[in-house]
Amino acid sequence: MRRANELRHWRLGAVGVECRRVTTKNPFPGMNPFFEQQWQDAHTMLIGYMRDALQERLPADLVARAEEAVVAIGAEAESAKFRPDVSVKKPWEDTAAAGVAVAGRVRAPEASLPTRVFVDDEVERWLEIHDEAGQLVTVIELLSPSNKEDEVARGRYCNKRRTFVSAGVNVVEIDLVRRGRSVFPDEVRELMRKQGAPYAVCVFRASHLGEREAYLVGLRERLPVISIPLRPTDADVPLDLQPLINQCHERGRYHRLRYRAELEPPIATSDAAWVQTILRQHELV
Repeated sequence: MRRANELRHWRLGAVGVECRRVTTKNPFPGMNPFFEQQWQDAHTMLIGYMRDALQERLPADLVARAEEAVVAIGAEAESAKFRPDVSVKKPWEDTAAAGVAVAGRVRAPEASLPTRVFVDDEVERWLEIHDEAGQLVTVIELLSPSNKEDEVARGRYCNKRRTFVSAGVNVVEIDLVRRGRSVFPDEVRELMRKQGAPYAVCVFRASHLGEREAYLVGLRERLPVISIPLRPTDADVPLDLQPLINQCHERGRYHRLRYRAELEPPIATSDAAWVQTILRQHELV
């Protein structure tokens, strides 16, 4: 019988059959840095988990909704390591004769052969909290590598954030990816650098225009319980990120991630040995 959060792997060896137990739990006390191997999948799950966690605690006249937009983006060849991707193929080699209408003896010009460009549509997802009248109160963004690495996507994201802020909407930005350049204000980025924090949450409250609330998270630390601002007359709603990450690991079967692969960017020297110890303890390497 399989125990909770545990799988049995059977292996035939020279001296018989060996039973090896592999835990399906998140091996890390906080964020799992290997999630970025499957970030599109993790992002989709986490948005749903956050919506459900908030829905239980919101005032009765507020509702959380997962929003999405499909955006087709052209990218340079070197940025095709993550979505959106663009692949350029050879022009069509159409051997079939095309039907061309002619007038008298005038020959129609041959059509130029186009280059076929396949654009991978990126689905951008975020959370919005609305009141009964449809008024937008708070936006929660779970950042992706594309928000931080691709210049086109980064610019579009910053413009969207600027629109929310200028409209008096609370904005909560959750950055759990190490790749790319932070989109946070310079002051928050400097705090992250000083504390060696690869992850952070940045909260803008519409009632405090010149301020940001920052949650800085080290690799070895539990993810925080963040306060989600609502209307000025409402109490904040707590959102505990750690159980959601753990749930994502188990339901996504992330014990099957490539834990032997090198992390990109590389882990800080002070943490590299610790990461390997964690993986060995959980028999993932």
